[in-house]
Amino acid sequence: MRSGLWSAGVGANFIRSMAGCYVAFYKQLGDLILLEPALSRLLAHHGRPVRLMTRNGHADLVSLMPGVKFVKGLALAPAHSLYCFDPLNKSAFRSLIAPVFKRHHVRPAKIELHWYHPLVFSRPLNPELGDSYVAEFFWANTPVPADGPFRPPVLSKPPDDWAPEGWKAGEFILVNPTSGWKKKMWTVEGWTEVIRSLGSRYRYVITSAQAEWQVTHCQRISAATGAVIQPTTLRQFLWLCANAKAVLSVDGAASHLAAAFGVKCFTVFGPTILVHWHRPAPGHIAYQAPLNEDGVRSLRKLAPGPVIEALAALGL
Repeated sequence: MRSGLWSAGVGANFIRSMAGCYVAFYKQLGDLILLEPALSRLLAHHGRPVRLMTRNGHADLVSLMPGVKFVKGLALAPAHSLYCFDPLNKSAFRSLIAPVFKRHHVRPAKIELHWYHPLVFSRPLNPELGDSYVAEFFWANTPVPADGPFRPPVLSKPPDDWAPEGWKAGEFILVNPTSGWKKKMWTVEGWTEVIRSLGSRYRYVITSAQAEWQVTHCQRISAATGAVIQPTTLRQFLWLCANAKAVLSVDGAASHLAAAFGVKCFTVFGPTILVHWHRPAPGHIAYQAPLNEDGVRSLRKLAPGPVIEALAALGL
């Protein structure tokens, strides 16, 4: 009898240890922000913090996602399920060696299927992105019951000690004019006219990645407008996005962050597909370059006038 009770207790402890889930996602910062609604859906279903395997540099962002725990290194503790939302080799490998009962895979296109995916994942899903907003696509295809309708990404406010020296909440406009892709960048002349149109009643801070061509682009805007270039850590960048009067940006992480923090945001889009990366909302406005004579949406030829007119709706 005692042996039976002991065995039952061990079994119960093992089952409890298998509760909860892992998520594997090693894409870029902006993509991770858009995964937040899906993580929230998993949190509600499993009833325990979601253990997220992602890039080490994203840990500070993960700390602002309620109910999500950053996993440093390999997944060692057992869990019931794992959900992978990207097609990357690293994600598949981390998923394979994680001690879980079930492995699910959600990808935005069948073309991203690799030969080894069926060997790793027991329940692969291959929906097409179509015209979906990426955050809603991830959420809609998360294979657990929903506890309510879709809502856009939400992040907690960063602590005040993440602020770079010299900046106070609500007293500046953040301008993020660069992207990892040159084709997403608008001209120096365009940004200069936009900043001048808003006048001197605001302070302006420019943030950017650190490639030489990105820094040069920001330096030219700064020289023309007097806006301050602020080198940042990720923590400082998160704080600036969360505490700006408004964020003006090209398509990228700054835009997604501002929306998730509830900060006014205006995003300039070039050739990327607007419906995938922008969800219209009060205080969250986008303007996309029109098609030129070659059938391309080029930001190099985008005049500032229509952009300034669209920006007026932000109420700055």
